[in-house]
Amino acid sequence: MIVDLQPFKDLVRNRCGLMLEGNGEETLKGALAARMHASGCASASAYLSRLGGDSAEFQELVTLLTINETYFFREPEQLALVTEKLVPRLLGLRAGAPLRILSAGCSTGEEPYSIAMALMDNLDESVSGKVHLVAGDIDHLALAKARAGHYSAFSFRGTSDDRRQRYFSPIGRHGFALADVVRDKVQFHHLNLLSPQIGPDLADFDIVLFRNVSIYFDTATREAIQRNLSARMKPDGILLVGIAETLANDLGVFRLVEEDGLFFFTKAKAPCAARSPVRAAVKMPPVPIKAAPVKVPTKPVAAPVPPRPVFPPASAAVPNADGLEAARVLVRDERYEDAARLLRSLVDADAADMDAALLYAHVQNHRGAFAEAEIQAHRVLEHDQFSVAAAVLLGFSARSQGDHQAALRWFKQAVYCRHDCWVAQYYLAETLRALDQAEPAKRAYRLALQQLTGAPDPDAGLGVPLGLPLAEIRFLCERHAGAAVANGRR
Repeated sequence: MIVDLQPFKDLVRNRCGLMLEGNGEETLKGALAARMHASGCASASAYLSRLGGDSAEFQELVTLLTINETYFFREPEQLALVTEKLVPRLLGLRAGAPLRILSAGCSTGEEPYSIAMALMDNLDESVSGKVHLVAGDIDHLALAKARAGHYSAFSFRGTSDDRRQRYFSPIGRHGFALADVVRDKVQFHHLNLLSPQIGPDLADFDIVLFRNVSIYFDTATREAIQRNLSARMKPDGILLVGIAETLANDLGVFRLVEEDGLFFFTKAKAPCAARSPVRAAVKMPPVPIKAAPVKVPTKPVAAPVPPRPVFPPASAAVPNADGLEAARVLVRDERYEDAARLLRSLVDADAADMDAALLYAHVQNHRGAFAEAEIQAHRVLEHDQFSVAAAVLLGFSARSQGDHQAALRWFKQAVYCRHDCWVAQYYLAETLRALDQAEPAKRAYRLALQQLTGAPDPDAGLGVPLGLPLAEIRFLCERHAGAAVANGRR
């Protein structure tokens, strides 16, 4: 057993920026044990010395430390912004010259391939063919999987059946192979985000996506990475980070911009003298598009909501508290597949464990298994018709499937059961705004903001580890609560 992890933590952080605190230390211990055995190093000091001079071995260790949690069409509203607005706009400004897009921290390739499929669906080939997609990651095994283009059903949580049928072919019992016409559109390269070295293949980008990666780095490292990314971008380049990471990445390196309620960064024309406040985000004016006409995509039909099931009386078995806490840890680490397996066993073993049923519904929503999520949430409502958490989770499920009317009903029910639940108020406001009901949306935003100020709990007391970004949501509530826009959108 390695007693002192600090030298290894420092080495990994200095070379590639990864922070290995908390649960990360357990991951590091397991990775060190595996690689010391594989490399034949008998002591921690010997292995540390080897890491210092063997870049290939360091890469093998890093491969065991990275978490490749991703799926196709994650945060689809951002991908739509890129493919339906930013790409045509930039092509118009470039007078038809090719564009370069980088997926930084691409993991197993779902993000860049999602962009490729969206471009093929939304733009004429004469336009989409002018976009060069490049992707990079530090994990060589993840890159190998990305290049192969073979995926399991777990990667399709955000993918319509139509897209999966058009762009993938079944292989084996549970696998899917990406069509060559998509796979050939992306070039993959090894990329250390903390390295300032820039090769010709990883430079001169118009758009960079750095989404859901920065959570692994501290503020100083994120700023260093942003400066490295800036050096790889054109003078008017655009940077997108994950929706929940926006405020944490407003570090003065880039300028924050809002468009249609979504946020992204633009490369500063000159060095920033001081960090500008996020509330001074620039409202992007419309720019004429000179590119070829855009094809209107066919909107996928939302999956039907299953009928409310009838359940037998719950047994009086004692809930498995240890297993439930282990499942919560897996959820916080975004290991949803592992959490789903554990929670399935807990639910099967004890039909009376409503906490397990709620958490299982939450996990299934994340996995895109909406029918199962709804069944579990309805189980809880059979047990407690005033369960706010169950109503909220059913609202999440409906919202994810594009059924705003059903989402509205569930969030209204949650607010009726507990008026001071800020999560229910906030998503009620979001749903009302999506339905162009401006004034009711503003009232709900104001209520959510008041409750957030009084009781800033990221889980809103629902007993489910939602882990929502409080600063981001508070900012959006402030912005939308006072917005006076004719059509109710901002």
